Amino acid sequence: MVAIFPVWRLLVLFLPLVSLPQRPPEKEPALPVFGRDTVLVYRGSNENEGAFVVRIAEFTPDRYVEWEDSTTQGTIFMPAKAVTDARGFTNWRLYEGGVDTRGKDATTLWLSARIFRELKQNQKAKIMMDSLPTLVTLTGSDQLVVEVNRSQRPVPVIKTRDERGGERWFLDMEDNALLVNSIYSNYRQRLTSITTDRPNTLRWIKGKKIPVGKDPFCP
Repeated sequence: MVAIFPVWRLLVLFLPLVSLPQRPPEKEPALPVFGRDTVLVYRGSNENEGAFVVRIAEFTPDRYVEWEDSTTQGTIFMPAKAVTDARGFTNWRLYEGGVDTRGKDATTLWLSARIFRELKQNQKAKIMMDSLPTLVTLTGSDQLVVEVNRSQRPVPVIKTRDERGGERWFLDMEDNALLVNSIYSNYRQRLTSITTDRPNTLRWIKGKKIPVGKDPFCP
């Protein structure tokens, strides 16, 4: 008589040998999401210079920030249209001590999404920089190590150079193309830390959260 080996026993024997496809581990985002109470700290190459601190009150769709250095402070409001479509970038014009300023067709600290896309697609962009027509060229990409919530982390950046010799690095993120490093002649200022996990950081912009789409300069 021929012994019949049950098929189900064969399946049981070989089942441990079959490896099921595994889902790859989720990639950790380069940075946590920016929002209210995010704090950015910049330091310059001048040893006697204090930190330049930026605190975010609103990040999207409008961008509303307060800033301070060792001598003065102010606030800057950039409406949603400027954040997405501005053709201008300013290094200093919106920084007036003790004053609330408003960017119209220009941003500061962040490239607009429009300029970022143009740089990535065409390797260059003609923009208004500090109210002057300026050609900005994309020169490459890199990583910059920044302290993020008290841990050192490499973040992806794009490098740019303008026709006047200024070099600037921005986060390689269309919706958060933050200035992280700037070099002018012999002076350098770079982002050293980002904090997103501490509440109640705002010092000058007080009160309740600004309603979406509300311009703080309009009653």
